[in-house]
Amino acid sequence: MRRHALLLSALLIAAPAMAQRVPGRELLDFPLGALAEPAVMASADVALWNPANIIPAAGNRGRVGFASVQTPTDLGISVVGISVAAALPRDLAAALSLVRGSISDVPRTTTDPSTLAGDVPYNTTMMSAGFARRTENVTAGIALRYRVGSVDEETRGALGVDGGLLADSLFNLPVRGALSTFLWRPANGADEETAYSGALDTRLYRADSTFEARGGYALTLVEQRTVEHYVYAGATSKRWEVRGGLARHQSSGEREWSFRLGTGLQYGRYHIGVAREGARDGLGGIYQFTLTTLIR
Repeated sequence: MRRHALLLSALLIAAPAMAQRVPGRELLDFPLGALAEPAVMASADVALWNPANIIPAAGNRGRVGFASVQTPTDLGISVVGISVAAALPRDLAAALSLVRGSISDVPRTTTDPSTLAGDVPYNTTMMSAGFARRTENVTAGIALRYRVGSVDEETRGALGVDGGLLADSLFNLPVRGALSTFLWRPANGADEETAYSGALDTRLYRADSTFEARGGYALTLVEQRTVEHYVYAGATSKRWEVRGGLARHQSSGEREWSFRLGTGLQYGRYHIGVAREGARDGLGGIYQFTLTTLIR
């Protein structure tokens, strides 16, 4: 099954360079908290993908968010995250987040069935501290990260730093843009397989201040590993949002397509969202859940 192949690959790749590589990087490929939005633009995220997104909505003192990803049984992967963001004077904001991903029920294999019983642990935990500042239509952010990962009896950790930009409009047009890095390590970006993301979207229709439809394109490059193209569209109203898109994932010369669909409900200071993405290799759907509350 794919989860066993994933673990085996991690063991084979990490063994020669365990001092540099931190196990579990693949567990953070899932767009945690992005409800069919590009991760670099995700408004309901857990202060994870783009540190420029940590600033709470205007008029609020802070935001607390929770997000989870659940994969089909054949994959057995679970990823959860929580973040707390606070608005500061002078258009500044700060956030803390914690994310953990793991694979369950991976049995040990041995030539002697009477030894080494039990499962092989494979997990990663990432802690982040983010800071952002808004200037007119552009927000810039930076995140300091520490990630630790375990595979079998090996545990490694590493420090990293990421940056991001978010523009509400470009060239005085109703076009938004975003750029960010994810899991960049000074002088060791290839070991951590840093992700570089960018996205643009534009207004397709606007009835009034409470309803708007937008569409756009996003590109994500994971160093030495994958390329993802994503075309999407969505609509938001005062309480509801719905969004969908088509992603093309390219890795090791193979291309796979998947469809993403997400919806969210805003009720008072609470936002609840669910999303589904077709799992690659035809193994079923990947589901997301988010819950965000504003602190006023």
